[in-house]
Amino acid sequence: MSLLTCFGLLKRFGGLAAVSGVNLGVRQGELVGLIGPNGAGKTTVFNLITGFLAPTAGRIEYAGEEITGLAPHLIAARGLVRTFQKINVFGELTVIDNVLIGRHLHLTTRFGHALVQSRGYRGEEQAARDTALRTLETVGLSGWETRQAKNLPFGLQRALGIATALAAGPRLLLLDEPASGMNTEEKKVAIELIRRIHRQGTTLLLVEHDMNVVMSLCERVIVLDSGTILMEGTPDQVQHDPRVIEVYLGPGYRRPA
Repeated sequence: MSLLTCFGLLKRFGGLAAVSGVNLGVRQGELVGLIGPNGAGKTTVFNLITGFLAPTAGRIEYAGEEITGLAPHLIAARGLVRTFQKINVFGELTVIDNVLIGRHLHLTTRFGHALVQSRGYRGEEQAARDTALRTLETVGLSGWETRQAKNLPFGLQRALGIATALAAGPRLLLLDEPASGMNTEEKKVAIELIRRIHRQGTTLLLVEHDMNVVMSLCERVIVLDSGTILMEGTPDQVQHDPRVIEVYLGPGYRRPA
């Protein structure tokens, strides 16, 4: 069953078409990679899907509902959540408070209940905290709850950004370069974390430049070039496609062992 479908997405910035005629689909339960050279339009596609940009033309459907042009928080509330290229944590807050921010979309008690610390408010807050603790365990951050986010090592700050997104309860999670800036060991941890999230039932669409990460994780890979889809297929098909080798991988590319 298709969870996300994009029909003829077009995004113009002045006279430049950053994305042109993109038809893209992600089925429930898939782990899909979106790759391409710098400037291919990958992050623009993410921004269109998640409401941070409005398309010039085209339509986006998620879980059978059109979401074209909806605000980002409304899209996230429906279960379509993203991370960002840059580390996006609140450095002065604790680790658990960062994750609780990701949970705020599911809080229903009103301001007045918070002021008087009503039973409903206290129960909802405790449930949110329990969810945050479970999420931190999932990403390997148990024991770091009270540390300031800015004091975490780089790889753990990346994990915290993913934890904050997971706390929003995504059905479909878009990961924008989750291994960017990591060393080899940190990338191994990130790969295992993404696999764990996928095994737990979250559908994933990721942008990533490290081909070792993409090819070891993804069931299907979509290749963008100059704002259009060049080809899509299995990791093996993508690695052998002469067009992909020419525009992105390069003639010296060596497949991961």
